Amino acid sequence: MPASPRFQISPRIRHAAVLLALSLVLGLAWYLLLYGRYPLYPSHVNWLYNARGDVLQHQLGWEWFRQEPWRFPLGSIQAYGYPFGTSVAFMDAIPLLAIPFKLLSPWLEPNFQYYGFWELASLIGQVLFGLLILSEFTRSWAVKILGASLLAISAPMIFRAFYHSSLSAQWLLLAGIWFALLEYRGRLWRGAWILLFALAMLIHVYFIPMLAPLWLIGLFFHYKKEKRRWPLLLELLAAAAVVLGIGYSLGIFSLSYQSLQGSGFGFFSWNLDGFFNPFHFASAFVQGLGTGTDGQFEGFSYLGLGGFLILPPAIYLFFEKEVSRRRLGFLWPFGLAALGLMLFALSNRAFLGNFPLWDLELPDALLGFCNLFRTSGRFILPVFYFIMVGGLAVLARNLRHPAPVLLAAVLLQLVDLRPLYTAKTPTGFTRYESGLLMEFWEPAAQTNAHIVIIPAKKLTSEYEPLAIFAAHNRLTLNLGYFARSDVQAFQSYAQETWAQLKAGQADDRTIYVLSDPEWIAFAKSNLTRSLYFCELDEFAILFSADNAVAQTDFNAPLYCSIPSR
Repeated sequence: MPASPRFQISPRIRHAAVLLALSLVLGLAWYLLLYGRYPLYPSHVNWLYNARGDVLQHQLGWEWFRQEPWRFPLGSIQAYGYPFGTSVAFMDAIPLLAIPFKLLSPWLEPNFQYYGFWELASLIGQVLFGLLILSEFTRSWAVKILGASLLAISAPMIFRAFYHSSLSAQWLLLAGIWFALLEYRGRLWRGAWILLFALAMLIHVYFIPMLAPLWLIGLFFHYKKEKRRWPLLLELLAAAAVVLGIGYSLGIFSLSYQSLQGSGFGFFSWNLDGFFNPFHFASAFVQGLGTGTDGQFEGFSYLGLGGFLILPPAIYLFFEKEVSRRRLGFLWPFGLAALGLMLFALSNRAFLGNFPLWDLELPDALLGFCNLFRTSGRFILPVFYFIMVGGLAVLARNLRHPAPVLLAAVLLQLVDLRPLYTAKTPTGFTRYESGLLMEFWEPAAQTNAHIVIIPAKKLTSEYEPLAIFAAHNRLTLNLGYFARSDVQAFQSYAQETWAQLKAGQADDRTIYVLSDPEWIAFAKSNLTRSLYFCELDEFAILFSADNAVAQTDFNAPLYCSIPSR
């Protein structure tokens, strides 16, 4: 007997289930091929400690955040950057995962990381939205799978993996492109953009201005069909409320406008040769090209040999067939958005290779606004995906047998980018040696509540063992590596602390670490009568004569100048 109609699965649900299953399988397959299995072990954190730099910053953001009591703003961290604190968003620790995992923290291992899982989820999302976009242009599963795979192994995607992990969520941009396509065809659920903006805020705020042009394109298409302004106005207000509400809840707006600005606009930019430049690390065949500044790696947007393979026939077919179909009404908003994004990515100091194109002096107010998103090179990412998605769509629509071309492109891309992804593939479990080896540190952790590094200047990598030590032992630390911070407040606090030390007023539950040679020399000559001065594991350390660590088994006379009083 035929099945009852109420138990029949609609074709749309069946298609969605197939897409999701394919995304899970393909995402996992690409992950294991590119990065191996070791990052997926949640208790394996040593590789993050050994990576140092940005990678360590992200893990420390999670570790400090998980041990904080719940307060509002929800993303606030008080013990790191003490006494001013910071936000989990300024640590690039992916609040979308940090907040739920903090809820689960009592049941998690003391050593826990979610970045391996996050990179897997990002690859799955990349494949999923690649499949959804290509489903708008072809029914061929082979074309959809190969095209989505080429998007999954794009060079900018691999470049950000396990480096700026939150920026691996480039599926957000593919989702925005798909939404714009659905808007053009009148099939998009009205709450979709609001949900996408909410996700973007919980991942990385840079995605908001990257998605905004796609959203405006979608609103334009929607207005052309509906001719109604009020729904668009309501959506504008809802989007602003979601972005501002989540930003406030995470603590992003706890800093002043000046502190949020940062600096570096014009340095962390995109180079006009970016689509062809693998730098020195990405390609097995193509040599790196010149750059105008050392910060232009932030605009990394190398198309790869797979991209080079599909684009020439796509460009030819576009002018041969697509233009004649009068698709320009659909394409010109994307072209306008691409132009705006490219100009901002190039910044006020533009280069082609190491040849300067322009160098503009901006008014202070405009420069300050641009410095809110100082790493302007990242804004080339939507344009990169316009190019790749456009090339795939044209081939899918107009080439009689696109699958062999796409298969060749995927294989070529995989071989070309081998230096990029093999550098990110752990070969086994690793050990971490902190460098804090002397007997002082264990009793210091048991008898103290704070570590203060002075003066407050740009930190070198030497501070990282102290940050890990403080996080593991639940001590506060006054300095750290933050995406944004109130630099003046940190400097003032350090100066006040130094004045107190010179006056012999040291807190008896604080370890002071000196990071400046002049301050170290002054302390040796002038502060040893009232404070302990020790040189331990290449750190110059001060602590009060009343600090309980001096009464422990630590052999202070062997390593320290003993105060005379």
